[in-house]
Amino acid sequence: MESNLLLHLAVIIILAKLLSALSRKFKQPPVIGLLLLGVLLGPTALNLIKPSEVIVWLGKIGVLFLLFEAGMETDLKKIRSDSRQAFLPALGGVLLPFALGFMLSYFFSGNLLHSLVVGIIFTATSVSVSVMTLLDLGKFRGVEGRCIVNAAIIDDIIGILLLTFIFGLTANMGSGSVNFIVPLLKIVAFFILALVVGYFLLNPFFLNLQRLLLDNVVLALVIAVIFLYSWFAELTGLAAITGAYFAGIFIGQTEYKTSIQNGITLLGKSLFVDIFFVGLGLEFNLLEIEAEPLYLGLFIILAIVGKIIGCGTGARLIKFDYIRSLRIGVGMIPRGEVALIVANMALQKDMITHDIISATILMVICTAIVTPVLLKYGFTRVIRKSFEKEL
Repeated sequence: MESNLLLHLAVIIILAKLLSALSRKFKQPPVIGLLLLGVLLGPTALNLIKPSEVIVWLGKIGVLFLLFEAGMETDLKKIRSDSRQAFLPALGGVLLPFALGFMLSYFFSGNLLHSLVVGIIFTATSVSVSVMTLLDLGKFRGVEGRCIVNAAIIDDIIGILLLTFIFGLTANMGSGSVNFIVPLLKIVAFFILALVVGYFLLNPFFLNLQRLLLDNVVLALVIAVIFLYSWFAELTGLAAITGAYFAGIFIGQTEYKTSIQNGITLLGKSLFVDIFFVGLGLEFNLLEIEAEPLYLGLFIILAIVGKIIGCGTGARLIKFDYIRSLRIGVGMIPRGEVALIVANMALQKDMITHDIISATILMVICTAIVTPVLLKYGFTRVIRKSFEKEL
């Protein structure tokens, strides 16, 4: 262990909490403060801390906890009940951004796999910025707020499934194999076993913990389940985050959901999650991006426009008026955790270059800044027409 590692971890944790609090004060998601901290401490600015192997591994665990939380917050019953109103905006918010990201990357690189990953990065939605802005405007429980939140959840599910499919099919391409049958069968095997264990074993297991006088070790066993699901996902050629996400979905159906969620949130955000986002900033020098300025500009612009038009068109198809459709499209602009995780995972598998990570970080920061401005304009400056009747 390097001599300064403990000092570096202490500095990261202290400053991460301060920057997260500062971000919330300015109504920005904490991830923005964490990314900026990594950029400040890394080679882009002060170059004080280098991402050691320990920091990288702590960050990987943070990603698993983050996706596990996302899985626990995915209420399948609620999604089914609200799918009529949210599905088309979500679908539009996946199809158009994916197409724009794919075409942009393919035009500049000519690399099919590279372009597919960029398309997936474009599909991810992080509504934390939108939610905070809607709460500030008193519009969170309105039609637009409900549609934005539900559509974002559906977006993330579709994005993770796309990521799963692409990672799974390309897992053995490094050896020159073009046989897609084996990786496809592995994907199917993962989903079947994950569903069987999740529905028929996990719930009875956790229900009987109290009878076995083991209710005091629930959190430890949940962490073991996260690691097992993640390990099995990687074993079948998928991303570990896929396993963590599905573990969260299934454990979220147990009676321990609230206590587990509180424990994982406390543990993850006290150390692991913060280190992941700070670590991203530590790894890349944003001043040495080799990508063309035109590409970076289009990367950010198309990411914004794709969500506005894609989600807005989906909203129009379910009979929202133009103003509401615009608000829903704007509310779906922000990118955050999922986009960064997808980019980082793809980089680890040599599916993209470092420039895409840098472009993704810039996109996350820019979309977080733009969204509150456009949302407030949409609710306060745009003239209301004919939507007094709540859907």
